[in-house]
Amino acid sequence: MHLIHDLRIVLLLLARCLDSLRRKAHPETVKREVDVLALLVDAGVAMVNELLVTSDPKLQVEPIDLNNVIRRAGDVIQTIVGPAVRVETSLAALDSTVYARQVDLDRILLNLVCNAAAAMRSGGALLIETTQHEDGKRVPETPFGRLRLTIADTGPGVPVREVEQVRDSTQQPRPDGSGIGLSSVALVLLRLGGRLEILGRGEVGTVVEITLPLSPPTLQRVH
Repeated sequence: MHLIHDLRIVLLLLARCLDSLRRKAHPETVKREVDVLALLVDAGVAMVNELLVTSDPKLQVEPIDLNNVIRRAGDVIQTIVGPAVRVETSLAALDSTVYARQVDLDRILLNLVCNAAAAMRSGGALLIETTQHEDGKRVPETPFGRLRLTIADTGPGVPVREVEQVRDSTQQPRPDGSGIGLSSVALVLLRLGGRLEILGRGEVGTVVEITLPLSPPTLQRVH
């Protein structure tokens, strides 16, 4: 169900981009829109492939640079949130290579950005930040440390009573198909050994914090 939900997001965004493309004629603008479409198509195909290949419980992961994933998705992110939302990125983590699959990181990023966009329909600001996670010690599960991904919006915030509910993997979608984005992220993170925290639970703004295990430095490569 969660994977179908995420695929629905991709297809809806594809439809939006195609509509925008039809209304624009400037060559550079068209190229940017086509690049956005290409990234979304890649993500959609990867999700469909995962739906088709269900017999192997051990899905192959590899070292992927999360900072590069975020940079590559810059135009997609702006398309999702719209022109009324200012997007700021602070990719400060020097070491940002994690064990994952491209589709895993795409699903995490798309869900979190779509949630932020839904909370800021009248405009606002979105911050996407990566930093080294400092917890004072390294444990066997994360011998090379952890990377923190923070996505903060200026929307109305998530009420305290709903924080656990929105990331519950048994949560059912709303009639329009939305409402299970964070639980989908939580399921992906469970497989990757990551963690999800929802902070800033006030009347203004929501901060979602993701931590992922870093890969061994000798195995890192750029994607």
